[in-house]
Amino acid sequence: MTDTPLTPPPGASFNPAEAVPARTYAALRGADKEAFAPDREAVDKLKRTIHDKVDEVAQENAAALVRVVRHLAERGYKQFADLGCGKPVQGMDALGLPDLYDAAAGIEPDVKWLALDSDQVVVTTCRALLRGPGVSVVQQDLRQSAKVLDAMSAHLWLGKPVVVILGAVLHFLTDEQCTDLRFALRARLAPRSVVVVTHVTGDGMDPEAVERGRAAYAELHGGVPIYVRSERQVLDLVRDFAIKDPGVVRTIDFLPEEGGRTPLRDAPHFLMVMAERKDR
Repeated sequence: MTDTPLTPPPGASFNPAEAVPARTYAALRGADKEAFAPDREAVDKLKRTIHDKVDEVAQENAAALVRVVRHLAERGYKQFADLGCGKPVQGMDALGLPDLYDAAAGIEPDVKWLALDSDQVVVTTCRALLRGPGVSVVQQDLRQSAKVLDAMSAHLWLGKPVVVILGAVLHFLTDEQCTDLRFALRARLAPRSVVVVTHVTGDGMDPEAVERGRAAYAELHGGVPIYVRSERQVLDLVRDFAIKDPGVVRTIDFLPEEGGRTPLRDAPHFLMVMAERKDR
């Protein structure tokens, strides 16, 4: 496994003068009360460079994750690992969404929840705001797959099913790093464990526009790369797991709520897939 990244992960140390992915994503969701000027500037430029509805796309991604967490909690899952969890927003985003822990705890009060992220501000905020006897917060880099699984083992019982949430994070990892993490999860998770992935895609978009968006994102975030993957490539991220209905679809089409917002069909989007750990 490749467990020694060459550079520190985004947000590993606090720097208000530079946009970082976690704060930019929170600002895109509309939770920009605590955003710094570089974060707001990044949002403005991404909307100009990629699409003027890119903020709504991020909001739809967050809403889909809330839906799937509730769905799985209703089906009896009591252990969750939110890897690359991002900054809690406490319902202060554009859609008034609960944080994922609160979505699960509202259905299963005894839920055990691991929030893991490499961003120092995210971790500090999680420790302050995610309240509950079953909550654990860890600062760790997803590129360090062995250490990620060690953290999961220390705070969850891996002999029982775990829901692993990888929401809008794998597109920051190379193919090799994604494979390392997939192998580690496959080796350590119990049967019936579930992996949920959302991932930015360029499917249906002009390749030149996709490249402009990638370049703009890296420039705005101190060189942080973003890997835009196709439906087939996203499916490969959960290879060796059993794909659950509805397969790989846009987040707006994953467990859609009746009477929800009108889907953004002409905007860039995230893909979503849910897969179950097969029997050993």
